[in-house]
Amino acid sequence: MKKPAHITHVNGVETSAINIADRGLAYGDGLFETMRIVQGQIPLLKWHLKRFLRGVEVLGLGPIDDLQRDFLKYLTIALDEIKNDACLDTSILKLIVTRGSNGRGYMPPIDPQCQFVVQVFDLPDYPEIYRQQGIELKECEYRLAFQPQLAGIKHLNRLDQVLASQELLGQPEGLMLDYQDRVIEGTKSNLLMLSQNKVITPNLDACGVQGVLRDALMAASSEKGSELAVPFLERDINFDELKSCDGLAMINSVFGLWPVRTLKCADGQEINYKLHPQCEIIQQYLKQHFLF
Repeated sequence: MKKPAHITHVNGVETSAINIADRGLAYGDGLFETMRIVQGQIPLLKWHLKRFLRGVEVLGLGPIDDLQRDFLKYLTIALDEIKNDACLDTSILKLIVTRGSNGRGYMPPIDPQCQFVVQVFDLPDYPEIYRQQGIELKECEYRLAFQPQLAGIKHLNRLDQVLASQELLGQPEGLMLDYQDRVIEGTKSNLLMLSQNKVITPNLDACGVQGVLRDALMAASSEKGSELAVPFLERDINFDELKSCDGLAMINSVFGLWPVRTLKCADGQEINYKLHPQCEIIQQYLKQHFLF
């Protein structure tokens, strides 16, 4: 029987203790990355690091080179421990960086002493039917606000996702819109709209999280000779477009791609989709390149 995965480090030391004055706890002042480990490796590490460093710059957490060095240092310590425990070979690693506990009040310290927390957990046991036959996607009534400065990054304040997730009531994923009825993302994933032989994903300049799998697929689709023959486009998507598109899928770096079988709208309407062939093409690409 596989035992539960559990590693907790703070700045590379095995402990679960953290200063109660830490700004991550007080203000959500920090970033995190949730990374899927397969065979002791992180297939999407390049993209996680890229998003992390973008967040470091946006929040002004400190010198980019120093934070990159520490990110890789504490990640390596955890991966080395994982190599000694076969039960952790396939798991989830969550890395959190906070601005530390220096200073009081909202004004951040001039020279922050960032804290790195690394946790390793079991990989979520999602039903295989989600990947093979698709999911029911529930439209959330909770709306995302316009906040371009924080758009894209994985900062610690995820209250939008917490409140939206309360609406799911057993559904595997929820769809989040903004106040102008534009489609933004899932509560834990990004959306792909399949229409007229194109893959369209929402523009996230105003709000939402730029998922690393989304970034990787968009980059791959633009490469010459890519196996992803259908182009990926990024633009605003109005909710009404979902009623006439050819298909939908949700993607993230933990579960890969789930086709959407049914969209359950907030007004009670249900929109059904056929399993789009492009979903299988993308799933095969993910299996080959990222070990999904």
